[in-house]
Amino acid sequence: MLTLVALLALWLVPVAAFWWAGRHAPSRLWRTTGFALGLVIAPASSGLYGLYFLGPLAALLGLVGLPLATFHGGPGFDLATALGLREPRTVVHGVQHVYIALLNAGVWSLVYGGLGWAVDRVAALRRNREAAEPIARGR
Repeated sequence: MLTLVALLALWLVPVAAFWWAGRHAPSRLWRTTGFALGLVIAPASSGLYGLYFLGPLAALLGLVGLPLATFHGGPGFDLATALGLREPRTVVHGVQHVYIALLNAGVWSLVYGGLGWAVDRVAALRRNREAAEPIARGR
């Protein structure tokens, strides 16, 4: 049960990053939030899937966690196998879980951080365009 609570608490990391970036680096809000989400998405979605076994109301959230965990767990597993950090055609055990989690964090932090960068870039372009409109109108 404590492991489940710890995995669910990981969802607070991107929330805290969003709050911090909103106050201290608003031009990098989505980049920071996306990066933080990518760091924790694989284990946090596994924790969300763990809710499925707690009861009927929690099972609804667990049903959301299953596809999230399945989708976000694959790249780390495949990379660990390709890099020789785990033996192919064997069950993952011991320190191999750590390797897979770290590789997932690296992959998804780059993906979600990159998406956040794109959102920040579009927002900056819109801000610049809006700031230039009064000048273009002669005001």
